[in-house]
Amino acid sequence: MNQLVPVNSQVLALVRSAGERAQTRFWEFFVNNIRNPHTRRAYGRSIGEFLAWCEQRA
Repeated sequence: MNQLVPVNSQVLALVRSAGERAQTRFWEFFVNNIRNPHTRRAYGRSIGEFLAWCEQRA
């Protein structure tokens, strides 16, 4: 039920650079407690899109 969202390595460079523990904690904070799998995927996609936007401006 609480599976983490698959991670696109390109999208998460900002989080990935902080280490494996940071990646896990990041996804747990944003999506792990959402029960509905469709909502969890949608949130995961939105977070990924936001991080991609941040990376383009860094």
